[in-house]
Amino acid sequence: MDSRNAAPDPLQIARPAARKGEDAVGDAGSDELKTWVAQHWDTTYNLLCRLTMNRHDAEELTQETFLRAIERRSSFKTGSNLKAWLLRIATNAFLDGRRRKKVMKIEPLAEETSDIPENGRLAGQGLEDSELYAGIEAAIAELPQTARVVFLLRSQQDLPFREIAETIGTSEETARWHMMQARKQLMSKLNGQL
Repeated sequence: MDSRNAAPDPLQIARPAARKGEDAVGDAGSDELKTWVAQHWDTTYNLLCRLTMNRHDAEELTQETFLRAIERRSSFKTGSNLKAWLLRIATNAFLDGRRRKKVMKIEPLAEETSDIPENGRLAGQGLEDSELYAGIEAAIAELPQTARVVFLLRSQQDLPFREIAETIGTSEETARWHMMQARKQLMSKLNGQL
């Protein structure tokens, strides 16, 4: 795991609210939050990094996700899917931020976020692969917002459509339709590159 995006101490996340005189994380909730962060920080961060295409924004939104989870932990039903619940909070935090900005900025991921290993490649193949990867990232960035969220939840997080539907607040059929639309658009944009 990259130490720059390692899961922080959950008590450090909660500390700003505690400074305002609120007990953001009680003793009982502290262990629960530590478990949540340890189990789901990377998944949440990776999704938000792909959605925002900016590491700094993804880190802030990941922290905001866990803060919102702390505030709303009474709404979490024991026995339901914690990962889907947290990813829904993360997706909503991302969408809320987009609504506030009302301007969608499309930028390719910085090269440092690329996880494509350079080991064992022929000379020049790394460059060709990085160009292909950049093309794929640009095509994903051009997808409509909901289709992009569904595509990333399915392809990167490997969530079933039922959980994707819960995450974005729609039906399973609608989630499948958005995935089909995303695939069609990506295939048409990447025609000849793959």
